[in-house]
Amino acid sequence: MANECAVCQSQGGKLLYCGRCRSRQYCDCQTKDWPTHKAKCNRGNYILKVDLCPRHFTNPRISRTLTCPATASFADLHVALQVAFDWKNCHPYHFLILDHNKTMGSEHKYVTQPILWKLTNPDTYNGVGFKKYRVADSKRSRLYEILDDELTSGKTIHYVYDFEDGWEHVITCAGRADPTTKFVVLGGEGHGCAENVGGVFKWATLIEAYESDEPSEEQRHLMSWFENEAHNKDPRGLRGVAKYAWDKDRINATLETLNNSYLPVDPTSILLVSLAQELWFDLMYDSVFAQLRSKAEIREGIDGEFRSKVEIREVTDGVSAMECIEESQNFDAIIVTNAAIMESEFVAINRKLAEYAKAGGVLIFGFSVPSLTEPSKFEKLMEIYGLDWKFGYCAGETYNINEMVDLNKEYSLMPYSMNALCLKNVKPEDRVYSGSDRAEDQSPAIFAKYGSSGGRIGWMVDVSGEKETTALLLAMCEREIS
Repeated sequence: MANECAVCQSQGGKLLYCGRCRSRQYCDCQTKDWPTHKAKCNRGNYILKVDLCPRHFTNPRISRTLTCPATASFADLHVALQVAFDWKNCHPYHFLILDHNKTMGSEHKYVTQPILWKLTNPDTYNGVGFKKYRVADSKRSRLYEILDDELTSGKTIHYVYDFEDGWEHVITCAGRADPTTKFVVLGGEGHGCAENVGGVFKWATLIEAYESDEPSEEQRHLMSWFENEAHNKDPRGLRGVAKYAWDKDRINATLETLNNSYLPVDPTSILLVSLAQELWFDLMYDSVFAQLRSKAEIREGIDGEFRSKVEIREVTDGVSAMECIEESQNFDAIIVTNAAIMESEFVAINRKLAEYAKAGGVLIFGFSVPSLTEPSKFEKLMEIYGLDWKFGYCAGETYNINEMVDLNKEYSLMPYSMNALCLKNVKPEDRVYSGSDRAEDQSPAIFAKYGSSGGRIGWMVDVSGEKETTALLLAMCEREIS
């Protein structure tokens, strides 16, 4: 059967897969399907094949194949690999994203590799090599951000554990699988190596000791250390078939008991459209963006860290804005940050934004937009969106929360009192705040239903300082999160 669009069943022309789950194909219908598909759109797992020092370990090879949640962080993968290879997490680690796809690994630990990224624990990273390649926090770097990225997709990854012994695990992606929240080992071979044995050559020496019919005193001492004193000791030793032994069921039972609640769901993704950005913008709103990234804590991880459930991307020119909006299904919310959007040169962008909101997206006009908007340009903007909103007046009122408005109740919004430019001709159920009789038909903040697919258009002035501004933004952006 020929491939066809999941919506209109068209079989002609170019079809593209959903960029997140890769399970549905579309012609030009993805925006139309996104409100329905979004709820069940999950990134598929990666099947990762991991070989420990493959250039040196051939008989037996030591390898594991795992299915890994796409939204897991590289710190999460580190924990899973510690379990899979029976390491005891005694030493620092890092992941190196290499600029090639070779799978044999290094001849020795001092070989220089062409590195694109280093992902590491910043608490143990000393900064060496920072100028040579980019460095990122492994706790904040998700698997899909590397494995699906155009620059790094298909590249070999080296997971290096214990920089003294230099245990190099070569990771390659062997395919995709159905999404899960658990790491699972699918297969493998070879007994795991001993912690602190001294690297690949000392491990080979230990294997030779077990293969010797008449081991020397030094060999007997080494075997006794492995069976009785090593952090991951094995009283059964490595003689004969024992060097091939590994316990898949025990490993998976341990992986199953890990507190996988730290695995993050796809975060709320926000696109900022900041055309002709003012010089003072970053300085004025920097703390708001910091709160957006850190205020909404999702779950505590096994490392005691909290992961933000908000990711922010910003575009500052018309071309980039149009490219991002063309892929608007990747964003849970789009926030327009300044009044430049009302210039005539950006009419096409506004039309695309209107399509995005009608298809179920959340579009918010905020930050400096209300403060710098000219009435005539505002009315032309509203014509594009088919809205009859008009300028009201600046009223020194105390505005209370309107219980009719459809906002995420996770965020407790407070009343506020200030001189705010309000909009009128707004439906009662769309007003975030309600004023006194003098301002009963208008509001300084709006969250209105738009179209028939669950879309929203928001309008908001700065609310009682940074804390309340952030809370209102999150309440709008995360309206679907319980």
